[in-house]
Amino acid sequence: MPNKSVYLYQEARANFFNMMLMLVMAFLGGIALILNEIGLFTAEKEMFRSSIGQLTIYAIIPFLIYLIHDKMIKCQKHDTILEKPFYKVIIIVFIFFCITDLCVSLSFQAILLMAIPPIVAAQYKNDRKLFFWVIAATLVMVPLVTYGSYFMGMYDANLLKGVPEPYELEDRVSAITFKRAGEIFLHYVMPRTLCIIAIDFIAITITRRTAIMLDTQDMLNNVIIEEKEEKSVMQQNVIEDLADVVETRDLETGDHIKRTKLYVNILANALKNTDKYKDILTDEKIELMTNAAPLHDIGKIGVSDLILKKKGRLTDEEFNIMKTHTTIGGEIISKILNDLKNEDYLNMAHDIALSHHEKWNGSGYPNDLKEEEIPLSARIMAIADVFDALISKRCYKEAMPIDEAIDIIIKDAGTHFDPYIVEVFKTIIPEFKEAANKKL
Repeated sequence: MPNKSVYLYQEARANFFNMMLMLVMAFLGGIALILNEIGLFTAEKEMFRSSIGQLTIYAIIPFLIYLIHDKMIKCQKHDTILEKPFYKVIIIVFIFFCITDLCVSLSFQAILLMAIPPIVAAQYKNDRKLFFWVIAATLVMVPLVTYGSYFMGMYDANLLKGVPEPYELEDRVSAITFKRAGEIFLHYVMPRTLCIIAIDFIAITITRRTAIMLDTQDMLNNVIIEEKEEKSVMQQNVIEDLADVVETRDLETGDHIKRTKLYVNILANALKNTDKYKDILTDEKIELMTNAAPLHDIGKIGVSDLILKKKGRLTDEEFNIMKTHTTIGGEIISKILNDLKNEDYLNMAHDIALSHHEKWNGSGYPNDLKEEEIPLSARIMAIADVFDALISKRCYKEAMPIDEAIDIIIKDAGTHFDPYIVEVFKTIIPEFKEAANKKL
């Protein structure tokens, strides 16, 4: 089933359509009034003016309420009156007023217009109680409006197959008998009621069919979204498992992968709240960056265990081999992960894998990039990667205390790390500490 926000959106659209429909009714009433004044219509002018005047007032009241609430008081977008439950009731009540006024004041020949309120109510497919109340009110109003038109409406010489009704109200009251009232019911109320029921049934069937199609479409959209989310989760799990294998050459632990992913997310969200990056780091881009972070060392799959697990200091030759993991990682992502069919994710992962060892002063590798030549995602990843590497135990070193690691990050601002990002890092040190101590 569609969620609440979908219902509110559909109801708001229905309210707006019905509100505009009433304005059209007022406009057409004005045209009819002009045509009657110039003699094209033959209705009694005084009564016609009164009737159209009342109709116009009834028709524009919902629009005036909307105008005052949504425009004059400048309400927020999600506080529009179009989404208020009572507004549809206001619209339907004044539609009843308009149709009743027309039928009573002009002629009961217009009673078929009583089919309009149920058609309007049928648009609110999620409010069946309202719809049934409108149907019941319509069936009650049809005979009342018919007899009201007989007593108070314009003269109609076609009443009861050529038997004219009296012109004056007093004469109509005196002329009514039980037999005549029954004839009016038989010849006018019943046929028109059946016609209204038929019209409403057809309209409601079409509306219901459309509603079923919309519900089905919404359900299919939800299924597609769920499948995409499941596929995304599955892909991300595969990526993280692959990153675990690369990081440890077994599946015993992936804490470094998970922690750096968390650090990247924390730091990116903090940067999003700054003036410099508020328009650059969108929620979507942060999600891509967070999900791409586990692939930062994917290129180590092409580096020998003799180098990766060496307990002593690497020789210059060995270090040069180690540095190739950045270019290898970029190539792997470009070739293998291209099957994910997500260009934004691919580009983000490629930038992180290739450039997370570049340094702000240009002394990093593999391309000697400096300052903002280094992709933003790689500058963020650099801090996350170095911080976790410092506080983690490796085969060649012991874990460093968190406060010492923080001091190193701050000290290397402007040389290794982007100084602006380090300033933001200082404001979220407690969050980094919490993430570092978190059991993953």
